[in-house]
Amino acid sequence: MDMRKVLCFNFSAARNESLDSMRALDWTIISTGDLNEAKDLIDQHRFKVGMVYFGSTLQNDLSSIRDLFTAQRPMEWIGLLPAEAVNRPDLCELISRHFYDYHTLPLDPGRLQLTLGHALGMADMLARTAATSPQRSLDELVGCSPPSLRLFRTIKKVAAIDAPVLIIGESGAGKESTALAIHRASARAERPFVKVSCDGLPSEVIRAELFGYGNSTEIRNREPTHGRLAAANGGTLFLDEVGNLTEDLQSDLLGFFREGTVPSTRGDGNIPVDVRILAATQTDLEQTVTDGRFRDDLYRRLKTLSIQVPPLRDRQDDIELLAKHYLRLLASGDSGSALSFEPEALKAMRHYEWPGNIRELINRIKRAKVMCEGPAISSADLGLNDFHSGFGRTFDHPVTLEEAKDQTEKEVIQLTLQATENNISRAARQLAVSRMTLYRLMYKHQIRNSNWVGENLGIAARE
Repeated sequence: MDMRKVLCFNFSAARNESLDSMRALDWTIISTGDLNEAKDLIDQHRFKVGMVYFGSTLQNDLSSIRDLFTAQRPMEWIGLLPAEAVNRPDLCELISRHFYDYHTLPLDPGRLQLTLGHALGMADMLARTAATSPQRSLDELVGCSPPSLRLFRTIKKVAAIDAPVLIIGESGAGKESTALAIHRASARAERPFVKVSCDGLPSEVIRAELFGYGNSTEIRNREPTHGRLAAANGGTLFLDEVGNLTEDLQSDLLGFFREGTVPSTRGDGNIPVDVRILAATQTDLEQTVTDGRFRDDLYRRLKTLSIQVPPLRDRQDDIELLAKHYLRLLASGDSGSALSFEPEALKAMRHYEWPGNIRELINRIKRAKVMCEGPAISSADLGLNDFHSGFGRTFDHPVTLEEAKDQTEKEVIQLTLQATENNISRAARQLAVSRMTLYRLMYKHQIRNSNWVGENLGIAARE
């Protein structure tokens, strides 16, 4: 019977009887003290289990091996360390974040043999689960920080109540992902989830999107079709940036709340529609009500329940987790892509204020995938080279949060267009936006190429 294989990375320059005692294990142990060789061995042997021998002294900088646990194929790791090392905070953080278990020196071969078997079983189980579970996506909520955990608990509560929800948060913070999470946790999960953006489009276009093109007086040359409200029947309609609705559209939406019907495209009356409304805003709707720009009765309807989505700068504990999560998703199936971050890049991301929130984080990782030429993403690849040693840009050249977000958005769009040879459809798919949204963003940032048709689509400056 072939013995099972385990990688042993010796992080200590010394060697003692603890390492020698592992020869008695019913495993094939392949050892190395070189970090690059360890990564090569993982690729070569496709290990499921690995061990890190920290030795009897711990003078080493642990940051040098952090990417060992995320840069390669998924593995279960076991730490071998002196008993006094459990009081070292950075080692405790490393073990708790990346390791299946740990053993203190001197080693008990029998106990270690048992742990290795359990770790292999867990690795096999995780591999089977990953193979049969739905594919994870960029709209998935991920986090372990206290603000994220509070958000998850609130989502679970409001999902159980079939009532409108107002989702409040900054641009890019994850309002749409929150709405989708509410839908997926609700009794309507098997029915449609339909989105309508209320930002940057003429009111007649939004009305047609909501109620159908057969009910629009200004949308020409379109076949009569039911709108998004009818398409979401039995499910959920998500209204993004609802605070931008004009007064007449606010009245139309209030009428739907009261009647629960939409006009028939044949013009022969109304049809009933059962839809749960989730609305999102980054503006202070209560203030717009006070200013007379938003109907108080509609505001009260929308805010039957409400959720506050925290900005990324308040979720420091999530940044590294989110970055690695999105990098894995974006690199899926893309051979040759970097699958890790340099320590300086992780430090830069922790120092940065993230004015564009999660959307900016995703866009910067997309930018980094294009720019990266090495095995791991650097702070320069992320466009954060000035943030790894302090608070970012100096105040000699101050920049607003909105300006920083716009600059990153423009750079990502330009790089994506370059990578797709100006193919708008491919670029839109890579950016996870519609072609129309990409055209609007190109117009906003004055990005032009041979495929530019913004003027023909009636896109005008509506800042």
